[in-house]
Amino acid sequence: MKRFILFGWIFFTLAGLCFGQIELQAVAIVRLSKTEQITVKQFKEYVNWLSISKAMTTRNANAQLTETERRQALDELSNQFLACQAAEQEKITVTDREINQYFDQSIKNFSEGLGQMLGHAPTEAEIDTNLQTRTGMSRGSYRELMRRTLITENYLRIKKKALFDGVKPPEETEIQTVYNEVKGKSIFENGFTRPDTARVRMLMVPIRSAGEKSAAQTTANNLARQIGNDAGRFDEAARDFRKPNSGYLSVDSFVYKHERIRQALGANLVDTVFALKQGEVSRLVERPDGFYIIKVMETYRGKVLGLDDIYNLEDPESRTVRQTIGAAEVQRRFMLTLQQASEELVADLRKRGSVQVLDETYAKITW
Repeated sequence: MKRFILFGWIFFTLAGLCFGQIELQAVAIVRLSKTEQITVKQFKEYVNWLSISKAMTTRNANAQLTETERRQALDELSNQFLACQAAEQEKITVTDREINQYFDQSIKNFSEGLGQMLGHAPTEAEIDTNLQTRTGMSRGSYRELMRRTLITENYLRIKKKALFDGVKPPEETEIQTVYNEVKGKSIFENGFTRPDTARVRMLMVPIRSAGEKSAAQTTANNLARQIGNDAGRFDEAARDFRKPNSGYLSVDSFVYKHERIRQALGANLVDTVFALKQGEVSRLVERPDGFYIIKVMETYRGKVLGLDDIYNLEDPESRTVRQTIGAAEVQRRFMLTLQQASEELVADLRKRGSVQVLDETYAKITW
């Protein structure tokens, strides 16, 4: 029995060593001004990041990159390494201060979003865990990806400056044409028809696990009894949510009378909102993530938005439909230019340098 246990320990130890070794092996070798290795670990982190992005875009939590997409990802990562070498060679760089500012701001935004979800200021450990979940990377790897991305973008903008300078905003007639083509579609279909909308304030008692539901319901019931249907008491509770151990959050949001929103938020919550008049307070509403008491702060009738109407009520910049179309068209033109510039630059870098994919190592990678 002891021999079996000892053998098992050796087996799993060796397996762990082999796993660690494959993670550190080179899956590609990049050469331009110097020789660099892209490790399996770096490649897998990049693929994980792209997979998470794909899952969010497709709204499919189980979305993974296909084999073709993984090969493309290795090409993209290799191109980044080539661009960084070329930038270094031509003394085009990004300072550590710039990288740190960008990284710190990104982590700050990430932390604030996580804090709203958790209902308290997240610890460093909670930030690291959630960052790993949301990006597939540690802080160090995430910062390194930012560094390569910023250097690549800076190099691209300098080398292809003439192309980017050629991106011009659309004329008024072009904006009018875009508007006329889609104005009858819903804003949820990239159109300019806004459905009935309500700006709401919600007191939410979160359910973070199945074991917490009973305690959350007790807190919610007590809060509902305290408020009743009194708007003044609701406002007091909304101000008091930051008190220690309040057990609930106060969240401001917009709710739209649209089937997509009914599916996302639940028919119970959406129907409750639109049964209320401005200033009224709802009964207790249950959703899988928690219990809600809702006050309608402001209502907006559905309408076809004009060019000078505010397009997105939630946009802090309050851009009009005209400004939104203009910004979207500039972005579209910029992305086409970016694609052209990237293709030209990559073709040049591949001629000047080389990328060797180590197929034997690639074949050993487990997904």
